[in-house]
Amino acid sequence: MISRRCFITGCFGLVAGFWWPQVAFTQDKPASQRQEGAGLPSAEGMSRTTPWDTIQWVERRYKIEAVRFKARDETGIDWLGSDEVIIQTNDAKGSTVSNEIGDIDSGDTHSFDPAISCVVAVRPGVAVLGESSVCEEIGEPAPMFFRVEFWEKDFFLPAGFCIPTTPRPGEHGGPHCANDGTGDDFIGNARIDYSTQELEAALPNVGNDLIETVALDPCPGEICAGFPDYTFTWRITRLPDAQVNLGVLANEAMQRTGARSELEAIAAGLRALRAPNPKKIKPDTAR
Repeated sequence: MISRRCFITGCFGLVAGFWWPQVAFTQDKPASQRQEGAGLPSAEGMSRTTPWDTIQWVERRYKIEAVRFKARDETGIDWLGSDEVIIQTNDAKGSTVSNEIGDIDSGDTHSFDPAISCVVAVRPGVAVLGESSVCEEIGEPAPMFFRVEFWEKDFFLPAGFCIPTTPRPGEHGGPHCANDGTGDDFIGNARIDYSTQELEAALPNVGNDLIETVALDPCPGEICAGFPDYTFTWRITRLPDAQVNLGVLANEAMQRTGARSELEAIAAGLRALRAPNPKKIKPDTAR
């Protein structure tokens, strides 16, 4: 297996091969004769001369599926009625959304069929969590993240005005909005991040899985709906490794971002990296 460290070293080696002669030539000139940036290759020029398709490596792949949620305490006063719940998940390639899950009272648990409840590595197109959200067999590489958000539907106002966007090629989205803007109550949300090192340690072999649970934050900022208490449980599974071609990835990134070259697309991806958030999760032993 070619490690990611080897790949990164190879990329910098290629860059150095193009860049170093230019730097050496520039340094031979007196400072008064040099212009800022003179002698340095452009991103477009380096992209045209770099054999991106020959840069390949093998990486580990994973998928994440919803397992269940529990209402430890529903919204509002328990005896006034039940919660009608809609769930939305987001990852790097789009979103999924559930249909309304009704009659949820304090202490109730709702289970998902993981085979149709994919959260990360969702097949492109329209995805309904718990009904038609299916994972692609190839999965996704680490690092990865997802965000989950719960809303309680209200019916005091006419139908909502939220119009969901059509998924772009290679991405996924739901057929409706979790919050349609007509007074729905916010239940809670959470963002989960997994680093490469974390997943490699937790899931060393193909077929390994891990079930974890997070308590949703009911009041991020000033949004609050009577301090509900919900948990969300998911399963992450290691899939077979995949061979990756940098040229293919770079071309896909150029189409999505409008980058003018492979190097610009790679640079945009590096700039978008963010430090993972601490996770308030715990292993789930209920099988």
